[in-house]
Amino acid sequence: METMKITDRQSSRRYKRDNITSYLLVSEEATGAKHITTSLVEMEPGGKQHIHSHETEQCYFILEGTGRMTVGDETREVLAGMSVFIPSNTPHGLQNTADGILRYLSAGSPPFGAESELEQWPLPPEKQPGKGQ
Repeated sequence: METMKITDRQSSRRYKRDNITSYLLVSEEATGAKHITTSLVEMEPGGKQHIHSHETEQCYFILEGTGRMTVGDETREVLAGMSVFIPSNTPHGLQNTADGILRYLSAGSPPFGAESELEQWPLPPEKQPGKGQ
């Protein structure tokens, strides 16, 4: 039985909207994960994740760039190296406020689940498994 599951952004389901690309890295659909969902999100300048909420609690770790993060009633600047916790069912969103890319890793639990993952990340991977690019 294969225990180690390795994913990368090119072989992950994704969505593209509002100058944002999100790559679904660890998920029930991709890896069989039962307790966590992770994604890599890249926001172009002007990119905006609209305020939304869901049962899954999340943590965003800012890898690169600068943005304005809203969680509940608070809005603060976030920079590379910062981690932001988002409680379950709390409205949240993020906007890229810089001239360069804003990149962050999101981890959430409980996971969104396979059906929801296919709805939220509807685009197929950029590179299909076994097909070089």
